[in-house]
Parts: sequence; C-alpha cells; structure tokens
Amino acid sequence: MENYWIYLVIVASISHALWNIMLKQSENKAVFLWSLRIWSVIIFLPVSILFWPQGVTITYEWIFWGLGSIALHSAYAIILAKAYEKSDFSLAYPISRGLGPLLVVAAGSIWLSEPVTSLSVLGSLFIFVGIYMMYSGVSFSMGVRSLKSILKSPYPFLVGLFIACYTIFDKLAVAVIPPITLNVIENLGQVLVLGSLQVRNIAVAATQWKTEWVKMAVAGGLAGLSYILVLIVLTEVPVSFVAPVRESSIVIGSLLGVYFLKEKYNLYKIIGSVIIFAGVVMIVWK
Repeated sequence: MENYWIYLVIVASISHALWNIMLKQSENKAVFLWSLRIWSVIIFLPVSILFWPQGVTITYEWIFWGLGSIALHSAYAIILAKAYEKSDFSLAYPISRGLGPLLVVAAGSIWLSEPVTSLSVLGSLFIFVGIYMMYSGVSFSMGVRSLKSILKSPYPFLVGLFIACYTIFDKLAVAVIPPITLNVIENLGQVLVLGSLQVRNIAVAATQWKTEWVKMAVAGGLAGLSYILVLIVLTEVPVSFVAPVRESSIVIGSLLGVYFLKEKYNLYKIIGSVIIFAGVVMIVWK
C-alpha cells in the first residue's frame, strides 16, 4: 500500500470537517474553540503516555520545537479570528486558504529538498483553482473584489502564510517529538493563549459548558484525531504532498454542510469539488 497515507489524510479531513461543522453550530465560537482544545488535551494526554514510543526521551530540543509550534498555531488562531472580524474576509478566504498549500509546496521543494514533480505542482494549482471556484464561482467581478480585499488588508495573506509556516515547522518537529505528544503540547499552549483572551467571557464560557460540553468533548476528540493523523503522515511523506491533499476537507465540509447545516451545493461547488479531486489524483499519481 504505497499510498496508504492518502487514506489517513482523508480520515483526517473528515474529522476536520466534522469538528468545524460543530464549531459553526455553537453559540459562542471563540469559547467553543477554546473549550475543544481543552478537551483535546484531556483526551489525548493519556493516549500520548500510553503509546509513548520506545527509546524516546525528552530533551532540550523539545523546548524549541514545542514552543515554536505553540506560537505558530496560536498566532494562526488569533489572526484567523481577527480576519473573520473583517466584513470582506469572506471574499478573500478562498485565496488565503488555497495560498497555504502552494507556499508549502514551494518551501518543501526549496528548503527541505523534497521531490516535487510537475504533476504534483499542477495538482496543487488545480486544488487552488477548485477552492476558489467553490467559494467564488467564475464571476470576474467577484475575483476583482477578492484581489482588492487582499490588497486592502494583510489578514488574508497572513492566514495563508501561517498555514504554510505551522505545516512546515511541524513537519520538522515530528522528527524530534512524537506526533501525539506534539499535538498535546500544541493544544495545551493554545488552551493557555486562547484562555487568556476568554477571561472577560468566563461567565459566558461557564454557561456554554453546561449546555454544550458533550459537543465540545466530541469536537475536541475529532480535532485532535484530525491533526494527529496528519502529523503521523508527515513523519514519512513529503509535506508538499500532504498539505494540498489535506485541503480535500473543504469538499467534505461542503458535503456535510448540505446535510447538517442545510447549505446549498450549487453548480460551482460541484465543479470546484471535481477540480480539487482531480488535483488530489495528480499529486498521488505515480
């Protein structure tokens, strides 16, 4: 099973799409996001201890890689939250979401000397186009507005940049820290960082915990599982392959949105999904 990793990434994509659906359905999204990180630590800390790899010891290197991963993921979460506050971010989101994998492919080739074929590059571009079409269709005016919104605000570019940064960084980090443990460290850091932003909302958080704690726990388990599977794959597979394929979660999320959120799956989403699927096939084709 030479391409076994694609199945793990698909499971990760389904898990990612499911916890994002639950986040969309929550009352206070900031509180829910913080809370699911808490549950992710509660669930996977014992798992990381139970499945501790034989011969692995904690070293000073863990401080650098652990703190670095916390900083990048926390910065991404804060920037994404700020970006959502901007009314025109929805226009630029497909570009910023697709930009991350393209930057990863470039960085993987240049800095990590990963094997990048013309077909994998073409596949990454297909995924970028598919993402854009799913959100913006083929409207020229929409494309112009999207580009203008990116030029007016740094947030869309920063979102894509930080997706690339934490993906590349974690690719290097899993060579030092076991995947499950790295995910626990990163989530624990986000609990502290995001928690500091929730001090004023502690009463709201307490109320939401009473009504949504089960959903928070399930979402925390799905979020942890999603990224742990990606980290496991990154221990063996070039990041320039994994990052673009991971964006298949957008298609899965849209399909689940039809069922759970009663969203429409229009012609542009169908065409975009087919283009993304074609891009994935190009990347894994050998």
